[in-house]
Amino acid sequence: MRSFLTSTLLALSFALATPATAKKFGFDTTITSPLTSAVKVEVVLSEDLAYRANNLPKKLKDRNGTRGLSAGFATNGFFGERDLELLQERLKSDLEKTFSKKGIETSDTSLTIFRVTLDDVTPNRPTFTQRTKQPGLSYNSFAKGGAEIKAELIAPDGRSLGNMSYAWYERDIRFAGLQGTWGDAYDAIQRFSRRAAKSLSTSR
Repeated sequence: MRSFLTSTLLALSFALATPATAKKFGFDTTITSPLTSAVKVEVVLSEDLAYRANNLPKKLKDRNGTRGLSAGFATNGFFGERDLELLQERLKSDLEKTFSKKGIETSDTSLTIFRVTLDDVTPNRPTFTQRTKQPGLSYNSFAKGGAEIKAELIAPDGRSLGNMSYAWYERDIRFAGLQGTWGDAYDAIQRFSRRAAKSLSTSR
């Protein structure tokens, strides 16, 4: 019982830590024409997020004021490569399913590319790699999570047809405690997929 209370209080301290820069929220797009042909969905990680798979953020201001060299959960680092790969797979799958529901055909051989970048993520609970780096952490620890996603629609000739961006992070710690490791990030992915599909569909 004491262990559970300790991890919960620890998690609350993480959740209440305020980043040096405020996170932005919402959806934006400069893509003005709907998709009328098949599109290939590509999902990549931002350079910064790929680096944080096995490292702490490079900038101290991105570490939520925590300076511990192994405190990945509190400082947005040491996510683990497998966890980030699963998020990429989830984002691609959600987009393809949502596009299909909106009548948008997807094909891995299409020359029109919807390149999506998973720019930033925050887990609700420590990942396996974070718990390995910091043994004092428990899966019972939790914090507010979410994700930031960017995308570009690229024509077959390589021209950019416009960009999209979306960011959503849970604001209420009471809901964060109900989530699994990437619950809020999954919610952000689903919200982005719906907005992207609606924006690109001919039946908006």
